[in-house]
Amino acid sequence: MITAERLAATAVRYSGYDVPKPKWPRPGLLLPVTVDLADPNRFRIEWDEVSTGRKAAEGLAASLRGEQQASGDHVFPRAWREVEHSASSPTLVNGLTPQQTEIALAGGAGALGLVPTTAKVLSAQEAGPSSAPGGTWDITLRVSDPNGGPPWQAVTRISFSSPERREMRTTTGCELPVLVDSDNHNRIIVDIPRVS
Repeated sequence: MITAERLAATAVRYSGYDVPKPKWPRPGLLLPVTVDLADPNRFRIEWDEVSTGRKAAEGLAASLRGEQQASGDHVFPRAWREVEHSASSPTLVNGLTPQQTEIALAGGAGALGLVPTTAKVLSAQEAGPSSAPGGTWDITLRVSDPNGGPPWQAVTRISFSSPERREMRTTTGCELPVLVDSDNHNRIIVDIPRVS
């Protein structure tokens, strides 16, 4: 399963003969990867960044004892992204940082105060140049209040993996699953894992 900024959690399959024996993965281990956001099946595991079993165990033991790791050591999980998107950005898109978006789409929406609901597309316009094959678009939505209150209007930005997917999801009247903050209507994202 790959999770990354601007990418919904995606199941992928790895096959290769370049796995270093001391770093052989076990179920549940988080691996650093470089992934093509347009096609998550195109990824590379960064084996040089994977700890050996012994080093990982020593790091976990130190962490459990409350010891600080030496500078330069990295604490996992950490996702690696294609070079132009590798820098962490504090910029808010849809009222969330890229890291918050990643957490929400990976199943942690509740921890961020986001709840699921639906919204109808009112209009859509291209947001500008994008590396996504289907472009990046701002979608104006009429959001159903998850608490039964009156609906509200909001804008969310989303990148599409293909023009066909964009057309299906930006058509006026289309209903989309979204994650929203009932107290801050600027915090809204399309719930990609629930899109049918």
